[in-house]
Amino acid sequence: MKTTIQKLAITPEQLESLIWNIYQNWCESVSITTIELQQILANAAINRWFLLELQKCEIEFHTLTDRYSDSNVTEKDMEKCYKDCALKLFNIRPMALLNQITRSKTTNGTRVFNALTLN
Repeated sequence: MKTTIQKLAITPEQLESLIWNIYQNWCESVSITTIELQQILANAAINRWFLLELQKCEIEFHTLTDRYSDSNVTEKDMEKCYKDCALKLFNIRPMALLNQITRSKTTNGTRVFNALTLN
């Protein structure tokens, strides 16, 4: 059975970059402000959850593509399938983990800065 790297015909660095782009886009989709985005990107528990869910998507990717190992399916087709599988991540959110992120406080539409919201 071919690995994800072999099926996509990319280097490990390119796969890491692809995963990072998916993770960053997902983080942007669940955050409202840039501070929330930074907190979500840097949160180790959310990152672990994301990688576990991505692993499930990769299993689905392999299930879908293993039968086409000796066919005329191109690397672009494989990449599209991989991205389609990963797209399902955008429909789920770990609310228990996301609720732990410090939400910025506003007063009459103006953001309040203090030591608690800056950490």
